[in-house]
Amino acid sequence: MAWTLVPSILLPTFTWRHRVLGSVALASSIPPAPQLAHRTVRRLVGFLHSYLPYISIRYCAWVGIPFDNQIVQLPFGLVLKWSDGTRLEEVSAMMIARSAGFPVPLVISYGDHPDTPHAPVSILMTRLPGKDLGQVHEHLSDEERQTICEEMHTMQSAMRSWPHPWGGERICSVVGTSIRSVRIPGHSIEPCKSESEFNDHLLSVASEHDFPCRSQFEQKLACVRKLHSVRHSIVFTHGDLKHHNIMVHDGHVSGFIDWESAGWYPDYWEFTTALRYCRKNFWWYEFVSQLGGSEYSNEMESERALTSLTVDSYTW
Repeated sequence: MAWTLVPSILLPTFTWRHRVLGSVALASSIPPAPQLAHRTVRRLVGFLHSYLPYISIRYCAWVGIPFDNQIVQLPFGLVLKWSDGTRLEEVSAMMIARSAGFPVPLVISYGDHPDTPHAPVSILMTRLPGKDLGQVHEHLSDEERQTICEEMHTMQSAMRSWPHPWGGERICSVVGTSIRSVRIPGHSIEPCKSESEFNDHLLSVASEHDFPCRSQFEQKLACVRKLHSVRHSIVFTHGDLKHHNIMVHDGHVSGFIDWESAGWYPDYWEFTTALRYCRKNFWWYEFVSQLGGSEYSNEMESERALTSLTVDSYTW
């Protein structure tokens, strides 16, 4: 196709003006949660959204890019996220994070889909420029890598310093409801009134099934219980800190995406969830350690022990 004959706004590379970190001051406290649209309106929008994947199939074929039925590419600098686990809490988290000054896509509309309980909500949003950090990391200069790390640290520090709106103990979503995380058995848990209650839930599905002997199981269990006896601050957390959720453009962070797991968690959670399967000689381990993960080496040991105890309970 002769791209010179196609208006740029129709191309999959087109993006609207994106948020630049530092262009506005980051919020010192969590912005108020937005008032979401009425259920009837969300049902109507969901009905309209359900036609967008069919448009995307033709669009992707026309511009020569792969079709993705969960991250649906569209013209006019738009993307429809309609994936497993997308829910209204993610809409709220995105709006809050953007209001706080973070480089987050602008939510255009969101809809309910009661007929697809595995993907109950779709979100139409703006496309962000750049590629994910994992794709470009090896091509970045040392200076660019340091800049990106510092920008991520700035965002992490800002949101971790926000006062807890429910008194400092509650573990929950950004709006006080259930949290969703791949690290939690069953991927979801109702709000917990304390860290102890949260820990009890995580350990409730412990199994010695994958251990060759009872003594090894008991050793791992003791490691977890030792760390569970330590109390941590409950801080606001993105919940899915992965390199594919950090967008990079021109040597800077152009987007921090996928807020479906965002909420209030123990302060170690962001880092141990990001590193539990990561080798120490992999660049991502050093990157997360610089963000603050190095402070939680004991929690990391406990997290890996807990993963080995509960891996049978995950639903993928």
